[in-house]
Amino acid sequence: MHVGTLSLLARLQVMKALSLVVLLLCLALVCSFTHGANIRFQNSYGSNMVLQRNKITRLIGYTSVGDKVDVSIFGKSLVATVSASGEWFVDVQVPAEGGPFTIAATGSTSGTATLQNVMVGDVYLCGGQSNMQFTVHSAYNATEEIALAAKYPQIRVMTVGQGNISFTPLQELASIEQPWSVASPASIGANDWGYFSAVCWFYGRYLADAHPGVPVGLISNNWGGTIVQAWSSPDALAKCKTETADDDAITAPNPNQNSVLWNAMIVPFLNQTIAGALWYQGESNSGDAKGYACMFPAMIADWRVKWRESGAFPFFFVQLAPWTAGAGTAVADTRQAQLAALELPGVGFATAVDLGDATSPQGNIHPRDKETVGKRLLLAARAIAYKESNVVYRGPEMSSIQYSTTSGSSTYKAIVSFSQTATGLELRPASCPAGVAPVNCENWAFLLSDGKWYPTSTATIDSSDRVIVTLSAGAPASLTPVGLRYAYSSWPQCTVFSKDNLPAIPFEHTKQ
Repeated sequence: MHVGTLSLLARLQVMKALSLVVLLLCLALVCSFTHGANIRFQNSYGSNMVLQRNKITRLIGYTSVGDKVDVSIFGKSLVATVSASGEWFVDVQVPAEGGPFTIAATGSTSGTATLQNVMVGDVYLCGGQSNMQFTVHSAYNATEEIALAAKYPQIRVMTVGQGNISFTPLQELASIEQPWSVASPASIGANDWGYFSAVCWFYGRYLADAHPGVPVGLISNNWGGTIVQAWSSPDALAKCKTETADDDAITAPNPNQNSVLWNAMIVPFLNQTIAGALWYQGESNSGDAKGYACMFPAMIADWRVKWRESGAFPFFFVQLAPWTAGAGTAVADTRQAQLAALELPGVGFATAVDLGDATSPQGNIHPRDKETVGKRLLLAARAIAYKESNVVYRGPEMSSIQYSTTSGSSTYKAIVSFSQTATGLELRPASCPAGVAPVNCENWAFLLSDGKWYPTSTATIDSSDRVIVTLSAGAPASLTPVGLRYAYSSWPQCTVFSKDNLPAIPFEHTKQ
């Protein structure tokens, strides 16, 4: 993704198109604040929603200018603060899990607005680009999974609408694809690319199984093909000296501009407390690994600062799945850049590096196995957010390498030691699938002293935490091995797994 400065013409095109939208929104707000208008809640709230348990959350709404508002919630009556423009809010201490509850906001001159069937539990925001948007309807075992949704009425779902950007922070969502709804075949399996997010759903369903007494709220908030800059505030981007995304052929609305989705799709949720966030994004930042390694952690840290009462909430991301991006290591470098976020506390991940799907009807960049992704994300959550000490969520990770060669020989060896191997290692067969050009695929490769990489697939398990990799053909003799990489390509051939069925994390290592 090229990064530069928007052309003046492009900027004018965007601003002209958005000016009418802004005008209409302003007129709508003026109408809502005139004397005698009906009281209402901000549109990110709704009947059937879930409020985050054991936290203080802020309820926000709109009413007539000069109105007085009382809010009835959890058996209490609270007096709301009302601004000169008619916006009201009240801060509420949310109790432990339970429900259903009714919340009523009553104005002295504007009637009553009511939220019904509200639950209290754990709320997760599911963000990113198209692999998070990818719906249950398109996933493996869709028919069975959609029918199963009827058994989970304690899960509530919401899908934010796409198609709207903003150069300034919005207080309300410009559009909602799916209002807060009880999980059901209709609300989970509507259609391809509409609702509901498969990764988000599978995570929530397995979370509900793990904590059956705790309702789960899932907010699907994503936009296919978007870059991390769009979801980041100006404050976050300033930490990385990020320039504005450039597209000379821009047409409004273009989501790949700095902060426009932060403003339009994240800011309206900042007053609602959450248990954590799930994130599947990075494909559109492939090619700028260095930038992503700064911007991604900066976005997470900034979200945590700005989200009300949520503190350093847990954040779980998906390491990118295979797709046919061609030769080179741009995708592998991006996968590596994603791991920079692990330097922050309370951040975990689920790798999808072994879940390639060459025949996906939605294109091989969109693998259908989202259930495994959801399960792995939940493993991370159980270990980090729910502090279950016996849960393993990380696959084997390279910890050290010893290189060797025989003088005058063309055979080169590396002894690779792994961490996260309590249950031991196993090797599995892997090959480049039909329809995927070999240039996309790689298992192991040695970097020799001539500066070239030489692929190999010869590896054996040496112990419960070590693998011996050998290069014995295809390379000149009398060189020195100076580096090794594993699964470091756009379509990795993953062969190393833990006996917990978790794949080893790709790496590229060079001698210091």
